[in-house]
Amino acid sequence: MIRYLIIAVLFLLIIRVVTDLARPRKGDPPPAEESVLVPDAQTGVYFEKSKAVTVVTGGRTYYFSSRENRDLWLRRNLE
Repeated sequence: MIRYLIIAVLFLLIIRVVTDLARPRKGDPPPAEESVLVPDAQTGVYFEKSKAVTVVTGGRTYYFSSRENRDLWLRRNLE
């Protein structure tokens, strides 16, 4: 009978340890979001959307990797 009690306690301890290891700790950084790549409207080079400079015109969003590319595109396309 005591053998079953010891096995049950060990089983509960194992479950507790596994669930504690699966939880994020307070000091851990948040999980990284998946990077989304978009093409620069001026150069066609793909880069991370989170770093984009954007222009919305005609109901469409255009993405640029830099302000310079955006400004050049605006001069050429909106004159």
